Amino acid sequence: MLVSVTLIIWVAVAFLAAACWAVVVLVTKRALDYVNPLAANLTVRAMTVVVMALTTVPLSALHLWDLGFTMTWQAAGYIAVSAFVTWLLAFNFYYYALRAGRVGVVAPLTSIDPLFTAVFAAILLGAGLNALGIAGLLVASLGVILVSYWMGGTAEPHPEVLDVMTAGETRLAPAVVIVLALATSAGWGLSPVLIQLAENSVGGPTTTMMLESQSLGLLMLAALVLWRRPPLFTRPCPSGQRRRVLLLLLTAAVFEVAFSVVFYLLIQAIGAMLTVLVIATSPIFSILGGVVLLKERLGAKLVVAAAITLTGVFLVTIARL
Repeated sequence: MLVSVTLIIWVAVAFLAAACWAVVVLVTKRALDYVNPLAANLTVRAMTVVVMALTTVPLSALHLWDLGFTMTWQAAGYIAVSAFVTWLLAFNFYYYALRAGRVGVVAPLTSIDPLFTAVFAAILLGAGLNALGIAGLLVASLGVILVSYWMGGTAEPHPEVLDVMTAGETRLAPAVVIVLALATSAGWGLSPVLIQLAENSVGGPTTTMMLESQSLGLLMLAALVLWRRPPLFTRPCPSGQRRRVLLLLLTAAVFEVAFSVVFYLLIQAIGAMLTVLVIATSPIFSILGGVVLLKERLGAKLVVAAAITLTGVFLVTIARL
């Protein structure tokens, strides 16, 4: 009975983690109404590095979880590539897609990263795809096609924000939003495979891997921002509004770190399979939050398309785990 209650508690924590990532999506979406995606990504990454260091280092130093500070040069190389793919490419694609598109469209499209993970794992790790995995790929692909077809030219709920753009920026077409969201999924899908390669060379995940990934991502983004020199704010903001926007970015960073730490703890407590299956519900929370908090309007067709996409993701996840 005690084991069952413990399992229920951890599953509840997993659902909270899924909702936690939805908070990251919604808060970031609101902040992007006012800030440049590149500058926002850099700001969040800087805040995340600080919060993660303050969180994970004591956990490892005091042996409050199993992650230590072990590292090899081979693992460091894999993590460096993963940081480039994740923070410099995928997250920039994601921020631009999220700024120009609706959460109800971007969330399900970026949630198909397990599909790309399955494909990259088959290529780089030699992992096979069984009939269930192939079926999941086909179902999710159908969902993506339907999302792309049915989203049409439905207006962004905050069009006035997109009309106040800095020089050189243009409003992104729906097709571009779809491409950016899918590119985000591809990057997020490749990253776990690279991390697994790093873990294989060390014997498991470590705190050093997490800190290296975030820190390298910060340095890469800093170099890009120094080259492009985008303004942080893309529309006039009084000082009070600026403080609120920075608070939104800090909130995104805190919840992002909380999600990362809890994710590792969940895998340790209830296993990877159950953890990933529950976390895969995060787009549902994001879509609901977009409707309730951001006043987004989703037609029945888009809801069906999102449901088909997530069903495919669940099938692939079950097949892989």
